Amino acid sequence: MEKTVPFASHEVRWFFDGTSDQYEPLKRWFKTVAPVPKKPDVGPPVWQGRLDDQPDIYLIIPGSIDMGIKWREGELQIKGCMATLGTQVFCGRHQGNVERWMKWSYPNMPPTYKNLFLIGHEQDLLTIAVQKVRALRKVRINTITGQPEEVESTTQIDRGLGIELTDLQIKGNAYCSLAVEAFPDDSAMSSAFTQVVEAFLGDLTDIDLDAARSMSYPSWLDTIIGV
Repeated sequence: MEKTVPFASHEVRWFFDGTSDQYEPLKRWFKTVAPVPKKPDVGPPVWQGRLDDQPDIYLIIPGSIDMGIKWREGELQIKGCMATLGTQVFCGRHQGNVERWMKWSYPNMPPTYKNLFLIGHEQDLLTIAVQKVRALRKVRINTITGQPEEVESTTQIDRGLGIELTDLQIKGNAYCSLAVEAFPDDSAMSSAFTQVVEAFLGDLTDIDLDAARSMSYPSWLDTIIGV
């Protein structure tokens, strides 16, 4: 089993019933908003599914909404909530529950671990498959000036934010989510996170993001499957 480097993030996300096409103002905003300078090669957001169009398989731990365990693109990923920072108001109207998370990823796991996700029900474990197709926008934070700049979504960056709109499907039911993840989650990231989130959300005027829709993946799955 390969060693993994923990990945710390500072994030907020919202979930909606139905596909992103049912929220035309949200989808139009995500595609067109341009609140920070862009690298010349940045094009419009590109929608992409998971590797081989395979779903993420979540292992459900009833009542443990502070931990996510999933099989994604051949990796075991474990994500734990380090802190709940409460409801933050952005631009005076959008509300989101902000949290700090830590993720560990383990590639090349023995087949017995993968089998937990493939035959979870036979092992008296509860698993759920989530099909995902997402569009990602990525913002790099200059480590010297602190200024944000949008880069291509495939660019590898050491410091910045990912803003993603994702269509989700569970057992034939459609949902979508909007999320912002900032990394690394160090002492200076909270200010940069708020600055960039407010810059983007300032132009989202035709739909309000409310705290009732804002939660983590484990919390959302808990409401979906009712365990």
